[in-house]
Amino acid sequence: MEIKSNEWFSVFSKGYQNKKGQAVLAVRPQQTQTIGWVGNYIKSERARWATETLRSMVGQATKDELAEFKKLNFETATFNGIFSYRNARSLMAQSPFMVLDIDDLASYEEAQRVKHLLVSDPWVETALCFISPKGMGVKWVVRVPQWAQNCDFKKAFTKLQQHVGFEHGIVVDCSGSDICRACFLPYDSTCYIYQKYL
Repeated sequence: MEIKSNEWFSVFSKGYQNKKGQAVLAVRPQQTQTIGWVGNYIKSERARWATETLRSMVGQATKDELAEFKKLNFETATFNGIFSYRNARSLMAQSPFMVLDIDDLASYEEAQRVKHLLVSDPWVETALCFISPKGMGVKWVVRVPQWAQNCDFKKAFTKLQQHVGFEHGIVVDCSGSDICRACFLPYDSTCYIYQKYL
């Protein structure tokens, strides 16, 4: 399949500790990639150790410790576009994709149920859908539907957020309205990839 020029986005390496010893996310992209590449990465063994270690920490580590571990051990992607630096001013090319984040579900089984529900949505094309690093949430990467394309990014996000709430009764995290939002890439052997992006 030929990949359209606007279907690429930035992928960032694992974070690092700054001079103050704080864990921070990488801000300069490591590479430009596609939905197919990310889907294959998520299904591969490359992020398995970090994902399983993080999930074993849940219930024992503090929220800050979990956040620090994620920053230092997971690669990230800005599905919304290509960036020279990870901030809104440095957007070089916007992609047709948007990621919706559903957090704080009751269990891994509930996350799987929600994932299947979202993938089956007849009004929105799912490009990629996978379980979040901690195993209690879902990352839903969609192609922005035609009914949300004539809006700026935040308005398009709000329309999709409202759609998910109305159609499925699911609350979407508002943080995704930030166009330069980095999405962690965990291991998920059951990651859904729309066939046309492979």
